[in-house]
Amino acid sequence: MTSHPSTPIPYAPAVEFVPPDEPEDVQRVMAALEKLLQRSHAQSGHFRGDVHVKIHGCAVAQFQVLSALPAELAQGLFARARTYSAVVRFTNSASQLQSDVLPDGRGLAIKVFDVEGEQLASSPDGERAQDFVMVNHPVFIARNVKDYLRLEQVLVTSNDNPLTAAAQALSGGNWNPLHWHWREAVTVAQIASHLPVHPANNTYYSMAPIRFGQYVAKYRVQPVESMPGSWTDLAIKLGTKADAMRLILEETLRTQSLAFEFQVQLRTSIDTMPVEDATIEWPEQQSPYRTVARLTIPRQELDVAETKANCPTLAFNVWNALQDHQPLGGINRLRRAVYPISAAWRRREQNPQEG
Repeated sequence: MTSHPSTPIPYAPAVEFVPPDEPEDVQRVMAALEKLLQRSHAQSGHFRGDVHVKIHGCAVAQFQVLSALPAELAQGLFARARTYSAVVRFTNSASQLQSDVLPDGRGLAIKVFDVEGEQLASSPDGERAQDFVMVNHPVFIARNVKDYLRLEQVLVTSNDNPLTAAAQALSGGNWNPLHWHWREAVTVAQIASHLPVHPANNTYYSMAPIRFGQYVAKYRVQPVESMPGSWTDLAIKLGTKADAMRLILEETLRTQSLAFEFQVQLRTSIDTMPVEDATIEWPEQQSPYRTVARLTIPRQELDVAETKANCPTLAFNVWNALQDHQPLGGINRLRRAVYPISAAWRRREQNPQEG
């Protein structure tokens, strides 16, 4: 049964389906992640996370919930008009440090402070914040926990050989191309091949759904207007400075503010908008993204580089959230287990004695 396109499907716990073997698969992912983090440390001498290891910059911001939202959008954090203080972080997506001129996915994380409402039990004690974590691609690289486990095990066994990893990830050890993981492989390639642009010119997506009060939604952040400037100018900076994205952000925020629309896409179809398959893009012709807030990054009194120094101490986690915005689906359930591991590992870079 498919709901009418204009009618959002109510949230209920039954929108999620937890496979019986998922808890065991989560444990296996955690074990594989520990091996990958230890191998990364042995190679680099640094305690880095598994993804988004390169921070382009952090900046203070304002998160303004719009007034007079229709009832289906006035949910949770967005129930009433209010302007919150926030901080944003721009990153790459890769698992290693690399020059900004190379194609890669890019990330944007937002932490909204002093939110009202019941927090999830997984939120840090005393931190009344709502985190939103996004990448500039609408879907994730794996459908569910089992698919992600397969990818992690490939990374562990490939011993950093990219060709071996690609072949194993695509085939899964099956000789029959009809059973190869084509969609996941294409998504990995698409994310990794995003050409570099000004961080304020990307549109960033949640990829996986969250509870949206009485409903279910995905969210995205898109710029209000594109940053001016030619590709040639950007390419020159990227080609001559390994840390060009940070420098571009600093240059921009010293002289002007940046504005983004925070939008949600309500789930209106059971058939075409799955909760448990994060590789499926929900069709916008059935449910368009609608603006519920405005994110503004004002001109910064501090350089992005100075603010960036505090970034590693900030843990952005989709599970640091209000109950009304509980993350949903297998990939988000996996994040609940692995995010703390990666965050604790990164903290050891500042406090090695913790290890």
